[in-house]
Amino acid sequence: MISKFVKAFCAAAALCVVGAAHAAYPDRPIRYILHVSPGGATDVMARKLGSIMQKQLHEPVVIENRPGGRGAAEMAELTHSRPDGYTIAAVTSTHLAEFNLTLKQYNVHSVTWLVRLVSEPYLFVVPASSPIHSMKQLAAAIRAKPGMVVAGFQKGSGANIAWEMFMDSAKLPSKDVNWVPYNSVGSGVTAVVGGHGQATVAYYGLVKDQVAAGHLRIIGVLAPKRLADLPKVPTLAEQGFDAPADWNQWRGIIAPKGMPEAIRVKLVAAIRNALNSPEFKQFMHNESVVYDYAGTRRFTRFATRQNVLTANWLKRLGFIH
Repeated sequence: MISKFVKAFCAAAALCVVGAAHAAYPDRPIRYILHVSPGGATDVMARKLGSIMQKQLHEPVVIENRPGGRGAAEMAELTHSRPDGYTIAAVTSTHLAEFNLTLKQYNVHSVTWLVRLVSEPYLFVVPASSPIHSMKQLAAAIRAKPGMVVAGFQKGSGANIAWEMFMDSAKLPSKDVNWVPYNSVGSGVTAVVGGHGQATVAYYGLVKDQVAAGHLRIIGVLAPKRLADLPKVPTLAEQGFDAPADWNQWRGIIAPKGMPEAIRVKLVAAIRNALNSPEFKQFMHNESVVYDYAGTRRFTRFATRQNVLTANWLKRLGFIH
């Protein structure tokens, strides 16, 4: 009887300790790991979100850039971290492509899909000095002289697939362009501004200053309708290309598997509060990103469906067999 009582007491005490630990979360800095170099859209957004999150959680949110290996460095660090709420990571549509291409040791079940944050339509961009002013002219230029240098995010990324969707709808083979991969979308934009590429696929927040300065020109948007900030830029469909209009770049946050529910709930609440703060709403407006929140369960279902869609396109385009 005494033995049973002691065991029961110890078990109850342990639960109290765990509960107290959860209630105290967080009591030290939270690491926010990124798969890209500083300066890109994902990096800029993570730093803004992290700065607001730490006001909610009363602990620093430390951004760690771990580019390399097409996301391998980030994923290795994340999946080897304890699921205690002190390590989170950025995730985008590119991750699903890489799970099917180079990071086959990971899949949609390797992580906790914490929250989806925002989405952004893909824009097709050329130097302002280019004679190309439309998607039809872009297709014609590639057809007339294969070998155009397209500076963009890594092959298999969401941006790269968006380009391939255009090529497919234009009935142009992938080999007719030279896609030069960079570590971030922002780096691809910088390359085109610097004269190292003749086109790229990017987001409005990353190119609008260069467009306003007269360095770049946006010739098409992959979206169901024109963007409010770009009323004069027609969609690909308006220009005669049937690329999937709902293919966009989404951004979210993932965490290691096995996170305690109490910690997950508190962390998700802090992220959502930060996302809905006036400061971040202004950031979304400035960067022309769309609020696209989804909680853990809905984000998990979404990621699973997107993984199937991504794999199908990678197979269709010959990236995987």
